[in-house]
Amino acid sequence: MSGVFHGSIPADLRSIIYEHAESWPDTDLYVGCSGNFTIERTLHSRPGERRAIHGNDVQAYSSALGWWLAGRELDYRLKEEHRDELAWLEPYLATSTDTLATLMLGTRFLQYVGRQGVYYERMVRATAGQFPTMHAKTVAKLNALTLRLADFYCGDVRDYLRDVVPADAPVAMFPPFYAGDYEAQFAGIDEFFDWPAPSYDLLDEDGKEEIIGAVLDRPNWILGLHIARDELRPWLRGVVQTSNRGMPIYVYASSGARRVVAPTQQVAPILMPKIGPTDDLGDRMALHVLNGGQFAAVRSQFMSKTILPGSPLLACGVSVDGRLIGAFAYLPPKFDPSTAYLMSDFPVSWTRYRRLAKLIVMAAASREAQLLLQRSLSKRLTGWSTTAFTDRPNSAKYGRGIPGVKLQKRSEPAADGIHRYQLQYGGPLGDWTLAEALAEWKRRHGKDMR
Repeated sequence: MSGVFHGSIPADLRSIIYEHAESWPDTDLYVGCSGNFTIERTLHSRPGERRAIHGNDVQAYSSALGWWLAGRELDYRLKEEHRDELAWLEPYLATSTDTLATLMLGTRFLQYVGRQGVYYERMVRATAGQFPTMHAKTVAKLNALTLRLADFYCGDVRDYLRDVVPADAPVAMFPPFYAGDYEAQFAGIDEFFDWPAPSYDLLDEDGKEEIIGAVLDRPNWILGLHIARDELRPWLRGVVQTSNRGMPIYVYASSGARRVVAPTQQVAPILMPKIGPTDDLGDRMALHVLNGGQFAAVRSQFMSKTILPGSPLLACGVSVDGRLIGAFAYLPPKFDPSTAYLMSDFPVSWTRYRRLAKLIVMAAASREAQLLLQRSLSKRLTGWSTTAFTDRPNSAKYGRGIPGVKLQKRSEPAADGIHRYQLQYGGPLGDWTLAEALAEWKRRHGKDMR
């Protein structure tokens, strides 16, 4: 079933749900806030499972999938104001399976429709050209699914728990307690399609308490939350954290074994000394491609603990005269296809040079870094961009003193929920060599010491 559904509940959490279902009575199973139907798929995958499964959600994508899994017709139609620009989709809305496959593909390409710019227009043209093949593959995957629901309730989970789910039936839920979790992800369907959307109230704190209370008031249940609840501690059956500094999931249940899933991070040494607190900076700067373990080790040592780690396309250590002074890592282009995304950049923190972080950025924008990136992606790249989170309106690292760098966007408040500002910076890639970058940095910043 992989490759059809968006997102996923972590495998370790799925294992806990799978284990707990063993002890539940031989009655229908009810799932609230189905999302991508991961819990339903987990329950369905149990060998010999014969219990009927019921689902629930309110979002356009999840509801289409839920209705289809329950064997019901889909009433999704293109909005009149978008019929002209999306008329080429009409042949792919003939049956419920056709419609569901189109909606699933739409969650990926509808974000480009109607937007101005060469990139967006090219993405829509490419999607339209490849759509017959993509749609046929998605329909084939849907037809191969064995999961079916006994029924699907499209509506507020509080109504579902109160009016639909029998008082003695087992309930499993992993509710999205952060506003906009699914709304943003599947906004394209709502924008371009008319569908029988339910009315519901957004979850406030009282609503969250109502859900928790309605689940606990049952003999068999399992509930996954992103926050620890002291009053639920007697029912804590598991803590799942799949990556370092990743968000833990607290699993509460009416009974069952206790499990703790902790992340492990593979690290490897970088066989090079780091610049010391009193060392002077030399004259020969170089880049060293790091493997995943080496980058994870140096990132954990020097990067801010408030930044969630990701998996880079390319990670490099930066040295001067054979001593490591910092590291950076890139992701593939996110928005502009010629602009690589600078995921991380940080200096060795104990150096006496106050602005060494700017030198790491300049190394990351060098001609040598450009060649490594282009070799990784087999395409031409001319720029870089990055995002900074700060409580100041400008970033001290990217703000001034690096040739060509510009502040492209300032958002307030920041999306990380921690800082006041979210700043988008960018600049040219390959305008200078490492030697030129080091010379320019020494001229501008080299005398600023602690």
